[in-house]
Amino acid sequence: MIANFVAHSSHLHLRTDGMTVARSDDVVVANGDVGDDTFNIITRARFSESDVDERIAETVSSVDGAFSWWVDPESTPGSLSERIAAAGYPAHDPEPGMVAALSALPACTSPDGLEIRRVTTPDELADYAVVVAANWDPPAPGVVRFYSRVTKAALDPGCQARYFVGYRDGSAVCAAEAFLSHEVAGIYNVSTLVGHRRRGFGRAITLAALHAARAEGFDTAVLQASPDGQPIYRALGFTELGTFVEHSITA
Repeated sequence: MIANFVAHSSHLHLRTDGMTVARSDDVVVANGDVGDDTFNIITRARFSESDVDERIAETVSSVDGAFSWWVDPESTPGSLSERIAAAGYPAHDPEPGMVAALSALPACTSPDGLEIRRVTTPDELADYAVVVAANWDPPAPGVVRFYSRVTKAALDPGCQARYFVGYRDGSAVCAAEAFLSHEVAGIYNVSTLVGHRRRGFGRAITLAALHAARAEGFDTAVLQASPDGQPIYRALGFTELGTFVEHSITA
């Protein structure tokens, strides 16, 4: 689960001009270069108790702008999240990591006229980006800029990501991604536009991503669950496994 998350945080950066990924023995820093902390990510921190405060300061000083620092269930030391917060970088509410076997998925359905497509064209990827950007209020323009810049990498046949968009009456209303890496399918960016929620669209597009992963030979799915998504994921067989905490970094 953690390895999938770390790979997901940087795989498009590595294939896109102007974006960078800095890896050291104890931390990974991915810079999406679009002015949005959604794609400026610090992760896989493995600091020692003796140098944690120094390494937090050094890591923050190495970046410019807004970043998200994700503390995963194996981050060290165990007090890392508290130490980051004490350094002045607040934490968001924790999100449970969740895992599910893909052996007994419910059937895919398309409620209320929903048409789900796997993204194969730049226009469909742009639709995907618009839906994901609308998770913020107002919508996050950096999300749209990011996917515009990574279009070539995201649509490359060798890309490990599978993007899905749900359309109703010709308009994109929901989105999801399956990232196939480290023997698991990571489910990311499950999103439904506000005016189309409570209709089963989120469940349907999540199932589409899970079925696609299973069809490619994956047996296990993982994700980080928002409060709104947790009931849906539990109903699909996901159980909790560890906790992720996001900190907002402004350098």
